[in-house]
Amino acid sequence: SPARAAESASTSDSSSQPPKVTLKWLGNAGWEIQVGPTMILIDPFLTRKERTAGKEWKTDEEAVLKVITGADYIFAGHSHADHIGDVPFIAKRFGSKVTGSRTTTNIALTAGVGKEQLTTISGGEKLMFKDFTVQVIESQHGVLARSGRRRQPKSDEVLQPWSGPILGNHFVEGGSHLYYFTFGKHRVLHQSTGNFIEENLKGLQPDVALLAATGNYDWADAIKILRPKTVVIQHFDE
Repeated sequence: SPARAAESASTSDSSSQPPKVTLKWLGNAGWEIQVGPTMILIDPFLTRKERTAGKEWKTDEEAVLKVITGADYIFAGHSHADHIGDVPFIAKRFGSKVTGSRTTTNIALTAGVGKEQLTTISGGEKLMFKDFTVQVIESQHGVLARSGRRRQPKSDEVLQPWSGPILGNHFVEGGSHLYYFTFGKHRVLHQSTGNFIEENLKGLQPDVALLAATGNYDWADAIKILRPKTVVIQHFDE
């Protein structure tokens, strides 16, 4: 299981024992990762209801709180509603630090998340935390044309916060990123999107690769580059 794949090996000396790492799937592309006392969420989305472009988006708070009991950090791979629709509520409820594109952070600001809670990334950053590090990797959302040729449209973005409600159509892609987590000796790659930039995968070699179920790229090519010990398929059950 992904939790077992990411667990730190125990030692007889508890003082030198690295913190245990546990992965829990939340549905869709959402994950909860607990490393020691630190709780990390990636693309947490628990609301299951129809989204209408011109209507105000509202999180199903009861559904979220049945599953989410805390969050120190939240990482957003891209800004579609099934990835960040519940992020502002969770961040405000638990005071979580949120990392994502400027689209994600501008939507969060509009929803009332404090500026001091937000970190805007654009790809290439290496973020250092007490119990883990995160490498931010530029990616792409990806579509497959009928001819079979790959094409990547320019990503829509939200360039600034606004006053007023957040509507269903405000959740545009906003740029896509992979997150490559290092927990001691253990490495976890999270893919929230339907494609890769293959050049950016070289040298990663995660222990656990959380890959999106999609037909937008050749899985064999990606896995050949990544050479993960364990592959977990996700991004369904919306």
